Order: sequence, then structure tokens, then C-alpha cells
Amino acid sequence: MSELRSLLDQLAALDPADFDPLDLADEHVRELLPLVQTGINRLSAVLTRLVRSADRRELHRIDGMGSMKSWLTGHCRLSGRDAARVVRAGRRLEVLPELAAAYAEGGVTPDHVQVITTAVTPARVAVAAANGIDLGTTDRVLTEAARKLGPEDTAEAVRRWVAGVDPDGTLDEDAGLLRVFRMAVSAGGRVYVSGHLDAVGGEIVHAGLEALMNGHRPAGDRRPHAERMGDALVELARQALNSGRLPDVRGERPQVRVSIDLMALCAERGAAGVAGGELPFAGPIGPETARRLACDAAVVGVYTGPDGLPLDVGRAQRTATAAIRRAVEFRDGHCVFAGCTAPAAWCDVHHVIHWVHGGPTSCENGALVCERHHTAVHEGGFQIARDPGTAVWHTYRPDGSEIQIRGPGP
Repeated sequence: MSELRSLLDQLAALDPADFDPLDLADEHVRELLPLVQTGINRLSAVLTRLVRSADRRELHRIDGMGSMKSWLTGHCRLSGRDAARVVRAGRRLEVLPELAAAYAEGGVTPDHVQVITTAVTPARVAVAAANGIDLGTTDRVLTEAARKLGPEDTAEAVRRWVAGVDPDGTLDEDAGLLRVFRMAVSAGGRVYVSGHLDAVGGEIVHAGLEALMNGHRPAGDRRPHAERMGDALVELARQALNSGRLPDVRGERPQVRVSIDLMALCAERGAAGVAGGELPFAGPIGPETARRLACDAAVVGVYTGPDGLPLDVGRAQRTATAAIRRAVEFRDGHCVFAGCTAPAAWCDVHHVIHWVHGGPTSCENGALVCERHHTAVHEGGFQIARDPGTAVWHTYRPDGSEIQIRGPGP
């Protein structure tokens, strides 16, 4: 433990200003590159083992989080995908000791480990064992491939193993789930979708998309099939929202909501220095896109003070009005519990000072908290508090200690 901490302290003490790769001789650069990569591999293996230890002991619960993945995204600022990869690798390396040893030695990269541990699912391991395929042999063969080959060629060896135990490819991470659908926002702002459906569910979705693709297709439409399918999916959701038959969400009709500064909304097209808008799920959009959405939308004002925080719109009632909720969402953005990024649509407006104790139903006394953390605050003994006049929140454990986000700074 002391040696690891000493190493990490030395890395933290390195001053980038004292190291300029351009000052190094060619042979020194060529010598350092593989050494640095080996060091990264070994530290990644240490991280994976630490995560597995925390996962086994459910240490995330100390900070009120529901899983090790959510703790990593909140406290180490990993993406959801990377956090899931580390947790999965930690769990599966326990049954792949040769791969784990190669990782600890720095002989394989995190990408090698991801390729193998993603494919070697518990369901595939069980099928392999039932067919006399020894897991130890699989571990040894795939580790040898990873030591000699790059991640792409290692993936080819992994695919050959998968073809032998799961030729239909049905025993992946989602084995046993009839319907899976995921949406993820990329760093570039694109929203990517993935998943699978059972035969009947797929037929229902296809019939709906087919109707919108071909029912009113104009003459000369040369869009490729994939583009038409994408357009039809968006139109299917648009028509469902416009129908008024979807259930209300948090007391309001479901709708696409965009936040944009009033001056930006009124600015001329192409005006310099004009900020764009913000979508709750997809994130930032350009000012002209925001104006397009506002063309046929109702405009609801959220008035803010000089500090940019919404002015209070309190009411003498227990349930937050739509106006109060909008103001709280504008200020908080997502669940305010330390480390949690649950979107506003998943959150309740919590009374920081409880209603029964005289706390008003107001923006000032409101806080966005997801269902898990609303329960943690009421039944679990956690507390949240906001610095006056700011949007900065603090979370405290039942023993009064504050939950600190220990991840790397920006």
C-alpha cells in the first residue's frame, strides 16, 4: 500500500513544465514510449482490482450510490461506458487468472482486457463448460493471443471462441432480455441508439415505421432506406407526443423542452457572441436550432437575478407547481446528491426544510433529487444543503461527514 501511494504521489508531483518531449533524443523517445504504455497498463490493472474490491464490499453505498458504476461516474468522472467496462473487467478477471496476471505485469492493454472480458460472459462460460471446453484453456489461449497481438487481432481470436460456444451470438450481455433499447449522447452531440427486440416487438415497431416511411412518401424521394427509417422513428415519437395520449410526467404533459436565453432567442441570425440552447437529454444545440424549435412552441419565462439563479416563485401548497419545478430544474439541472447525474425528468422536487416543519414549497427551498436519493434523504438519514445565493450543493452522510468528490479536477 505504501509503495503504491508513494508511486502515485511521485506521479502527482511531476511538473509538466519540466518535461518537454521535443528536448529528448530520438532513441530516448523510442525507449520511453513502450515503458510508459506498460506503466499505464499496470496502473489500469491496479484500478480494476481496486474497483472489484470496492464492488464486492459495496462501498458505493457509503456515499449513497446505487452501484459501483454510478459511483465511478460521479466520483471519478468516468463515462458510463468506461465505468461499466472497469466493473465488468474486475468481475470477470476473477475467473481469468492468466489474463489478470498479464494485465498486472503490463503485458496487455486495457483494450485487450475489454475485448476478452466483454465476450467471456457467464452464460457463454456455462455453455462452454457443458460442452467440455475448459475455461482454463480458454484463458491461456486468449491471454497468449493478447500478449502477441493487437486488440483488433485479439478480437478475431475471441470471435472464433465465441463462434464455437455461441454460434448465434445470443449469449451476450443482454442474454435473457427480450427487449433492450439504449440511447447515448456522443461527445460530438450525436445521439446513438442500439438494442434488440423479440420477434413480435420488432414486428410492431417495424410496422409503425413502415407506415410512416411509405404512407406519404413523396415522388422523387431519394433518401436511403436507413435515413428514412431514422426519420420515421423521430416522426413516430413526434406524433405520440402531439397526440396528447401519453401519460403526464411529473405533473406535466411530456414535451420537448429547450432552454435558451431571451436575448439569444431574439438575436439576428448569425449574430456574434450569441449562446445556443440546451436540451435536457441531448445537451447543447446551436441558437438557430433552438429558434426553430421555438417557432411552434409555447414560451415559458424563467426569470433570473443578477447571479443567474431563478427568482423565487413560492406557493403556499405542498406540491411544487409547474412554475416552481421549471425554476428548480433550471437551477439544478439534475439530481443534486453528490456524484449523481440523474436527469431532471427522473427527479422529484424535494423540500430541503420539510413541509411539516414549516418549509415552504418554493424554488429557494426546493432541490432536484432522483427517487433513490430522495429515499436516501428521507429514510436513509442523508442530508443535502445549498450554499445561499448559489447553485452549489453539499451532501452529508448520516454521521454528518460530507461526501467529497475525490475524482481528478478538470
